[in-house]
Amino acid sequence: MERRRLLLYSGQSFSTLNNRTLNNINLPLYKNQGSSLYNIVSPINSELAQLYIELSYIHKRVFIQDNFDDFLDRRVNEFGVYRKLGTEAIGEVIFEGKIGTKIPNGTIVSHSDLLFVVIKDVTIDEDSKLNVSLIQALEVGIKYNLSANTEFKLIEEINGVTKIYNELDLKGGTEIETDEELKERFYKIQKNQATSGNKAHYQSWALEVEGVYNAKVIPRWDGPGTIKILIYGQNNQSVDNEVLQRCIEHIEEEKPIGPTITIVTPSTFDINISATLTLENGYDIESIKVVFLDIINSYLIENSREIIYIKIMSLLASIEGVHDIKNLLVNDDVKNIIVDEEKAPAVSSAIFDIEVS
Repeated sequence: MERRRLLLYSGQSFSTLNNRTLNNINLPLYKNQGSSLYNIVSPINSELAQLYIELSYIHKRVFIQDNFDDFLDRRVNEFGVYRKLGTEAIGEVIFEGKIGTKIPNGTIVSHSDLLFVVIKDVTIDEDSKLNVSLIQALEVGIKYNLSANTEFKLIEEINGVTKIYNELDLKGGTEIETDEELKERFYKIQKNQATSGNKAHYQSWALEVEGVYNAKVIPRWDGPGTIKILIYGQNNQSVDNEVLQRCIEHIEEEKPIGPTITIVTPSTFDINISATLTLENGYDIESIKVVFLDIINSYLIENSREIIYIKIMSLLASIEGVHDIKNLLVNDDVKNIIVDEEKAPAVSSAIFDIEVS
């Protein structure tokens, strides 16, 4: 019924409506283009065709799978699910320069085109420990997670400041949840209904945290009344301490009184893949590699405990453009790999040689 209705909406072009209208007028009148009858019904059918376009659009917006942007937000909000809006990276920088130089709270510093705000007054002192201030990115995103020993500059010059840098990584920046990520999380919540602090409830609480993309709950892991939660970032990777701490705080606020909760993020289990490929004409190894990394990461997220050698072979063979595969090795072997529960498998290298057919 729904399919018939959708087809009814989407198939009603101006010409279809006009022809049907004229055919339904059972009078011995000239009906071709330019006739009086044609000119009477055409403006009406033009408006009706536009109306059907709008109806088709509205009909699709009813279903979450076809929704996007604000329309998607409104639909999932009805079920108590809200898009993750991303978080700003945060960390410490050190100011060097003339003793007594003041850097006020609110000063903007930059690295390349990335902007950060200083959130603590600093007066440069002989004691370098006093020359440290927290900075926070002005926008959300992982690109603001900068590695240690990055140098920054002032947007507006302050006389006496000669150098600004960080000794530790800036962390905690996460992206705004995409439509597909939001849909995936929504369906996961709907399939595993959370009630009264059950296993699904803890998973749902973990997934609500910015930077958490997957979670595994292990009840009674250390005896009655204990629960362990493993949380994962994008592509099954471990999360940084900022995300881990946010998750701990959020679940401690939400959980019922009683259970002892342990929340950890798995360390990475490196997967190295190599093979010799024969490609179809018109395909190159780099595009094949991009597609493979996408599908293998999806596979590893869903199958993180045992990695099946023949499955990796079939995933590689399923890529359009791959004609033949030889010498496939997974961690220098041709057997299945068992991964420890507290480790997250991730492809660290994929090396493909080309064999000319």
